[in-house]
Parts: sequence; structure tokens; C-alpha cells
Amino acid sequence: MSKQPHTLIRKLCYSAVALLATLSLSACIQSQSLTAVDTQDPQLVQQALKRVNHSFKTSFMMGDWYYQGAQVVKGGINAYIQIPAKLDMELEYQRNYLRQSVCPSAAQQDFWQEIGPLSLSVHIYTFNKKFSVYAECTNPLA
Repeated sequence: MSKQPHTLIRKLCYSAVALLATLSLSACIQSQSLTAVDTQDPQLVQQALKRVNHSFKTSFMMGDWYYQGAQVVKGGINAYIQIPAKLDMELEYQRNYLRQSVCPSAAQQDFWQEIGPLSLSVHIYTFNKKFSVYAECTNPLA
């Protein structure tokens, strides 16, 4: 037998093992990221979601930015805001802007208490949520 079929089989085996290891690790990471929401009381999560929706809806009633709602995603809450055009600044400046101007301030103690251990991220996008720019808000009580 020539050496090439053995080499090819060996490479295929190594590739299969690497793929299985990657899939196992990915599944482990995904299960851990969902644990934070899974262990939360669903009623508390829904209450936090309502609080986020109420807070952001009242903040974006006027102007060109439109609050499009929030979703519970991987251990936290994502709030989505649609904007008419992309911001003309670098990505990190956009994230800093969102943290400083859009995220609830540290002075809003009641808001942060209702959010509890859930993380809050603010996303802005023009047409599709998949292509949003986001920043995680800093919870002063965490």
C-alpha cells in the first residue's frame, strides 16, 4: 500500500476530531451563556424587559431615532434603536457615545435595581438588526 491513502485518512481523522472538539466547546459556551437567563425567575426577567422598554420608549419619542423594542438574549437584554443613517465616527467612538448618551445613567438607581444581574446592551442600526453597532451599559450596582 502506498503512503498517500494512510496520510489522507490520518488527515481526515485529525480534521474530524478537531471539528468535534470545536462543536463540543461551542455547545458548552452556548449553554453557559444561556444559564444566566435560565436560572433567573421568568417573571423578574419579564419585569426587567418591561422596565427597559418603558424607559427607552419615553426617551425616544421625538426625533429621528426610533426605539424598536428589547429582547432577552444570552443572559441579558438587548435594546434596539433604529437610526436614519450610520453615525460618521469610528466604531469605538460610537460605542463610547452609546455608553455616555444612550445608556441609563448611574443616577437611575431604581432602573438598575429592576434590571438586577441582567446585562443591558444598546444597539443602533439603520436597516437590519444583524448589522448593529452596540455597547454594553455599565450597571453601577454590579
